[in-house]
Amino acid sequence: MSTWDEFESALARVFRDVTDRVFVIIAAEADPTRYVQFAGQPSRLDAEAPGADVVSDADESVLRASGWVGPTTEQPNWTSSLALPALSGEYADLASRCVAALRDAYGIGAPEELAYRAWREAEQMPAGVTWSEERIAALDSGADTVVLSSLGISAD
Repeated sequence: MSTWDEFESALARVFRDVTDRVFVIIAAEADPTRYVQFAGQPSRLDAEAPGADVVSDADESVLRASGWVGPTTEQPNWTSSLALPALSGEYADLASRCVAALRDAYGIGAPEELAYRAWREAEQMPAGVTWSEERIAALDSGADTVVLSSLGISAD
């Protein structure tokens, strides 16, 4: 991946693979506190980026200007959520927000300085429900690694 524009386009496409129970962290290899992370839910995609409390020289004005929602007492990171299913333009907007965080707020020079980690959590039986052993055995056990090679950066 040679440019931020190419990375942004690839990230927007990868968001379609961040489905229910999939988690992704994209971080600077030299300083893993400079990251964006994603959590797939059944009806939304949640994104987070740390602020100056984690990355002391983070330019929070960039996060604010690019559309991230500021931290709260309950949520210490900057956030952005996307209702699913989403339009291509909405994925592109979220990808743009993430590139602004990585490149402009955290000062990461190029996508080649990034690495990702992605996994899928195990499916859980809903609380307060009782299922047969067969149905429990049929639950998705998750995956320690989800490959997102189209991102064009290395896996952690």
